[in-house]
Amino acid sequence: MNTVKLDRRLGLWSVVLFGLAYMAQLAHPGADFASADAAGVEIARAIGSDVFVTVFLITLAVAQFTSGLAAQTSVGRLLYAMGRDRVLPALFGRLHPRWLTPASNLLLVGTIGLGALAMDVATSASFINFGAFLGFVAVNLSVIALYLKGDRRMRALGVLGCVVVPASGTLCDVFLLWHLDRHARMLGLGWLVLGVLWLGWQTRGFRHAPPGMPVDRDRAG
Repeated sequence: MNTVKLDRRLGLWSVVLFGLAYMAQLAHPGADFASADAAGVEIARAIGSDVFVTVFLITLAVAQFTSGLAAQTSVGRLLYAMGRDRVLPALFGRLHPRWLTPASNLLLVGTIGLGALAMDVATSASFINFGAFLGFVAVNLSVIALYLKGDRRMRALGVLGCVVVPASGTLCDVFLLWHLDRHARMLGLGWLVLGVLWLGWQTRGFRHAPPGMPVDRDRAG
C-alpha cells in the first residue's frame, strides 16, 4: 500500500475517532459511571431509549466476537510463521495434517485468552496496552538510533523530527506504562525479559544477527 494513502487513511480514522469521543462526551459529560465496565451502556441509554441500548449491545457482542476471532487467528498464524522460520521453536511451525492450519497455535492462544474471563475491563485493557506502549517506545527509540547512525532519511527530518519528537513520545509512553495495572507491568516486564534472553540465546550472546523472517514486499504493498 502506498505510504501517502496509508497516512491519509490513518489521519481520517483519527478524525473519526476524535469526533466519536467528542459526541460521546456531549451525550454523557464527565467520567462518572455507575460501573466503568458498563460505561458504554450508560452512554447509549443517555443517547436513546432501551431499544437503542439493545441494538448497541447486540452490535457490541458481534464486534467483540469477530475482533477476538481475528486476533486469535492472526496470532496463531504469526506464531506459525515464526516457528517455520526458526525464530521460535519448530513446534510452532507445524500445520494440522488435515486442515492445514496451525491448530496447536490456535488452541494455545484460545486457552490463554480464556484467562480474560477472570479479569475486569480495566485489567484486560492494561495487558493489551502494555504491549502497545512498549512497541511505541521501541519505534521512537529506533528513530533516534537511525538518526544518530547517520541515516539519510532521518537526517532530512532534522533534530526536531528525529530526536525531540520521538524522545517526547518515549517519555509519554513510559509515563503511561508506569500507570498501568500492576499485574500488567509485572507480567509484561517478565515477558520482555524472557524475550531478551531468548534473543540472546539465538544470537549466541548478541554476537550474530538474529534469524530473519522473509517478507514478500510486493504482496505486503
